[in-house]
Amino acid sequence: MELIKQVAELPQRERTLFEQLFHGMENGNRAPRPGSQANWPDFGERLRGIYGDKIAPDSQGIIDDGRGDC
Repeated sequence: MELIKQVAELPQRERTLFEQLFHGMENGNRAPRPGSQANWPDFGERLRGIYGDKIAPDSQGIIDDGRGDC
């Protein structure tokens, strides 16, 4: 009963979100992650477009490491 009272006191937007998450768990669906991963642009391709082949050949590994693609 305590949880129902707490949910009833939430603002409408938060109450709706809670209900969606609760029903998702009830149906066996996994809850969505709060943050989505950013869609990083391909910096290597952009640099090649600007500077051509003047980029150091090993720079792609550094770019991938910075994006967390490794």
